[in-house]
Amino acid sequence: MLLINVNKNDNKVVVTTEGTVDTETAPKLSEALLDLDYNNLDLTIDFNKTDYITSAGLRVLLVARKKLSEATMHIINVNEMIDEVFRITGFSNILTYTLKETSEVDCHLSFKELLKKRANDTLAFVFAGRSYTWKDIDRLSQIVADDLAKAGVKKGSHVGICSPNSVNWIISFFAVQKLGAIALLVNYGLKPDEIASLAQIGDITHLCYGAIPGITDFNVFSAALLGGRSPITYMYDIGISVDFTERLSEYDAISEKYGETFHFDDPSVVIFTSGSTGKPKAVLSSSFNLLNSVKAISAECDFTSADKSCAFLPFFHVFGFASCIGIGLLYGCVSYIPVDNKPATMIDIIEKERCTIFNTVPTMLLAMIQQPTFTPEALSSLRVSALGGSATSESQMTMLHSLLPNNHFCNIYGMSENAVITITHYEDTFEHITQTVGTNANGIEIEIRNPANGEKVPDGQPGEIYIRSREMIVCYYQLPIEKQPLDDEGWLATGDLGIILPDGYLKLVGRAKDLIIRGGENISPGEIADEIAKLPDVADVKVIGVPHEMLGEEVAAVIMMKDKATFDEDFARKTLSDKLAKYKVPAYFVVVDKFPMLGSGKIDAITLKKDVIAKLNLR
Repeated sequence: MLLINVNKNDNKVVVTTEGTVDTETAPKLSEALLDLDYNNLDLTIDFNKTDYITSAGLRVLLVARKKLSEATMHIINVNEMIDEVFRITGFSNILTYTLKETSEVDCHLSFKELLKKRANDTLAFVFAGRSYTWKDIDRLSQIVADDLAKAGVKKGSHVGICSPNSVNWIISFFAVQKLGAIALLVNYGLKPDEIASLAQIGDITHLCYGAIPGITDFNVFSAALLGGRSPITYMYDIGISVDFTERLSEYDAISEKYGETFHFDDPSVVIFTSGSTGKPKAVLSSSFNLLNSVKAISAECDFTSADKSCAFLPFFHVFGFASCIGIGLLYGCVSYIPVDNKPATMIDIIEKERCTIFNTVPTMLLAMIQQPTFTPEALSSLRVSALGGSATSESQMTMLHSLLPNNHFCNIYGMSENAVITITHYEDTFEHITQTVGTNANGIEIEIRNPANGEKVPDGQPGEIYIRSREMIVCYYQLPIEKQPLDDEGWLATGDLGIILPDGYLKLVGRAKDLIIRGGENISPGEIADEIAKLPDVADVKVIGVPHEMLGEEVAAVIMMKDKATFDEDFARKTLSDKLAKYKVPAYFVVVDKFPMLGSGKIDAITLKKDVIAKLNLR
């Protein structure tokens, strides 16, 4: 699609274009230019909102230039991709043009182009005591790209990356992007058979693998993936024992290879949904989709090149990828990658490196403040933490604020299909931060609909959250049309339940599939969990529905207590009875030492429910 606006002022004409000038849209630009009076014309073509131009568009510009002189035809606000097209084709010698100012962070570049732009001697990542500049990442990823190309990877290939966070993970990701292949980000906590299943879902043919905890015998691991039900035909070791810097001497010989330019909206990444409510789905996204989510976070966190980030979140997760890799790529932040995900390790890195950013999940922060090594002073350098993955109760946030008063917390609500949907703001009240997930990010549209009939409900009433935005999912890879998430108007059903409050803020009240239906009554687990979280010494809580012969479902509360604390069920029942309707008070309280977790940092709802049902001896 191409939008064209023509502004005439005597003999001076400014033609503004928005979109892509390609085979389909070039005739529209040609028509607009042919309609002009070229007698004494001074023509300016403004490409400020133009993404890309193909050979069809170049022909249109050439025809216009034939009628005008170098002094009377000007092209302004050319982005880097169009500039490269001009230079490659020689049009830079034919046309007079100026480049677009780049003070604004530009998401209209592919991952490959952004790395090329960033590739200098600025520090980028620190891992296992070693420092890497952006130039290092560019050169090392070129070497890995050459390896992968020799193994058959090309534009459109599906390459899995399955490894704990490391600098080699990052090098491999950019290597895939340099070849125009699609990087499929795989949870490294999966077992070999589970990885094989994801490979089937995503058509993974090549796998970059690291030190996967599920591997106890490499021969068994490779046998499960090669030649069996998995489409994987080639495996490439990116474990931390592999030191790609030892091969830097190979760079000069291959530095000019793989120079093809890719569009920022080309499919480039697949992020798998967690599968917390069923079989994982392969979410196909572009660099534009993902990096705009980084911009949405930065709008509230104000990232700069002076920041230092403790990059704890798993890179295979959408929040981890955006907030650990994306911020460095767009804003030049230095990222310190922990060698493990232990809470004590996070404290050590933040204290030692004086990190200013720690984007995380609430469960990690809550675990950190219970560590023997924790002191408020150890984390005093933090200025901002974006929290995602799960909700934080009012009592938990109150505690975090009291311990880390200089750290600004903002809540993010997002999903694999759209990394940032809403976000709280820097100036928000404590009530907003503890009870809502903020307001729409990046112009995202939100509707609340009745889960039963799909009709929009009035503000203030609960229902299922639907979203629509330009940063959203491309599609679910390989799923038939009836299983694609978008309706015929482009809306996506999130599966989450929420309420739009009078001031426009969104409050989450649970998952549509988590809704407990007890004897015909619809019960929101989130409402009950909020009240239980206020009880003394409760560290975390998850409320679920369990089978009941007469009522269909009954309410069960699964509780994790603070260290050495005990749960007083009688006190809990009495307190909750004063706050909740009788049918909402849990029939069962189950105390656990810890919750089963997914690699994304979310509670594994399926495993938890199975464990509780077995513990209660229910059917």
